[in-house]
Amino acid sequence: MQTAFATAHDGSKLNNRAPAGVDSSSWISWACYSVGFVLAASPSAAQDMRGGGLGVAVLLTSVAAFFIATLLIQRHMRLSLAASSFGHPAQLVTDGVFRYSCNPIYVAFLLPLLSLGYYSPVAAFVASLTYIAAMTVFVIKPEERVLGEEFGAEYQAYKAQTPRWFGLL
Repeated sequence: MQTAFATAHDGSKLNNRAPAGVDSSSWISWACYSVGFVLAASPSAAQDMRGGGLGVAVLLTSVAAFFIATLLIQRHMRLSLAASSFGHPAQLVTDGVFRYSCNPIYVAFLLPLLSLGYYSPVAAFVASLTYIAAMTVFVIKPEERVLGEEFGAEYQAYKAQTPRWFGLL
């Protein structure tokens, strides 16, 4: 669940930091992308990348689309990229894109993962499935516990009517 979290970490609720002070969702996201990229590696993919072929444009466009989506979602949440993503939630955001997914930024990262399908549909599938599972266990469930504690019945009602990811997920 993406919500507006306080920018100063108070240490009492959700410490979602991993090595080097980088948010664990970032580590998981880019680790899954790296695994997918390695799985998609083939001689034809390497040749396409060296030549700056269409696949490179697909990958770069998907990463750019993810960052644009993230900026728009964070703007809706009234957060800057410098805001921390852990600590004390300041407000529950349930409108806009949050009507369709409790985790729209995490859903947006599926764009770069799925773009790996240009080179290997299997790599894109494995990377996406690994990403969804890891994010759910290590990031989303802890966030949901904090939001449940902070917003009680309001959050439970929101969670009951809005998918964690999208559709039935």
